[in-house]
Amino acid sequence: MIGEIYSGYLDVAILIWLFSGLFNLFIDTNKYRQSNMAKEKKVSRVLGWINIGIVTVWFLVIVLVKVFV
Repeated sequence: MIGEIYSGYLDVAILIWLFSGLFNLFIDTNKYRQSNMAKEKKVSRVLGWINIGIVTVWFLVIVLVKVFV
């Protein structure tokens, strides 16, 4: 049952989401600020926080599945 819900590649996907979120928050936002691109900076910040939110939710789901199943 747990093998159908939890795959070994999910850890890699979580790391990719985390690093892409951090990349959007720190590097992209800084580059857009330097280029005076206000709208792109806002979108990059929002997408970064969305990625970090996805990582947080999936991490909590994995922990809860491992604890209760």
